[in-house]
Amino acid sequence: MRTTYIITTLTGAALALVLSNGASAQDDKVSFEKDIYPLVKNSCLDCHKPPYEDERGRTRKPKGDLVLVSKEGFEAGGEDGAIIEAGKPEDSPFYAMTILPIEHDEHMPPEGKADEWTDDQKALVKKWIEQGADYGDWVIDPDFKE
Repeated sequence: MRTTYIITTLTGAALALVLSNGASAQDDKVSFEKDIYPLVKNSCLDCHKPPYEDERGRTRKPKGDLVLVSKEGFEAGGEDGAIIEAGKPEDSPFYAMTILPIEHDEHMPPEGKADEWTDDQKALVKKWIEQGADYGDWVIDPDFKE
């Protein structure tokens, strides 16, 4: 009888652990709108916003033809192609360029142009991509709606 009780207790504990992990996995889902886009807005939009006229009347185009103010822009990528491969952060330039050495020509954000992402911020972007790069309900930055 004692063996049965121990097995039942262990099985119950294992089930509780599985159920609690399932709940926390849902809680750990990275939100593009709340977690990722604020990084983009702070660090990327100086160079990757839609074309605009500067104070001297010159048209400024986004670097690499990459516009990061909308889901459509993220999905379209830039002149070098797609920037996100859902589920594969190392194959996603959006993440991979942030982990290059800061002195590397392709490191993003470029040194001196914006705040360097912290290791925690980079890990968050990596996790978002690993989770499938879901944008949720986010479609466009309201500051750039036409």
